[in-house]
Amino acid sequence: MNDAEFQLYEGFEDDQWWFVGKRLLVRALLGDRAPRGRLLDLGCGMGGLLREFEDTARCFGADRSAYALSVCRDKGAHGLARADLLAPPFRDASFDTLLAVDVIEHLDDDVGFLRRAATLLEPDARFVIVVPAFPMLWSQHDETFQHRRRYTARGLESAVRAAGLMPMRTTYLHTLIFPVALVWRVASRRLGLGRFAPPHDFWPIPCWLNRSLARGYRLEACWLRRFDLPVGVSVACVARRAQ
Repeated sequence: MNDAEFQLYEGFEDDQWWFVGKRLLVRALLGDRAPRGRLLDLGCGMGGLLREFEDTARCFGADRSAYALSVCRDKGAHGLARADLLAPPFRDASFDTLLAVDVIEHLDDDVGFLRRAATLLEPDARFVIVVPAFPMLWSQHDETFQHRRRYTARGLESAVRAAGLMPMRTTYLHTLIFPVALVWRVASRRLGLGRFAPPHDFWPIPCWLNRSLARGYRLEACWLRRFDLPVGVSVACVARRAQ
């Protein structure tokens, strides 16, 4: 993402339901083992996940957007690097937890990125990868944010394995909103309504609805701690270095 795209949702990241939900779900993916040691968020954006885990881990972030990193710094983040994500400026085998959340769908060479990122992992470290799910959900939002692709669980696992990583867990996320997203996106495409669609899915909604959706994510996070989810707007893989 570039600076202009980050500016589209700067005002939403702290308390908008999607971003609240994303943080809850990533924490649930990590389970009872809260991140310790050194955590790196590749494609950290404006630092929401860095702030989520700063209570238990020493957090670092990398992004190519100067604007996003300036917002991170204004909110108190440290250990930031402006960098090409295919060449992050960190030592090999130096992180206990690695995050790439809503990142690789932007890249032409997703496997190359994952292969390079894998070198940053310490033995037994965890790598959490989250991407948009299902090509049939392609919408104007994907076009606006310059996505290259959407993934299935099998497709994401294939990219992870091709990069020399071993999937530990693969599951869909954002399951509760999946039926609405499916009906709207498929119906609007078939009915030719795409030209009337807003440029992205981040828009203001009433406070009561925002709170209700955020509460729904707390329920989904509880499910995620217990079992994998069968469908969703996103798909995640928790991986480690192959032995």
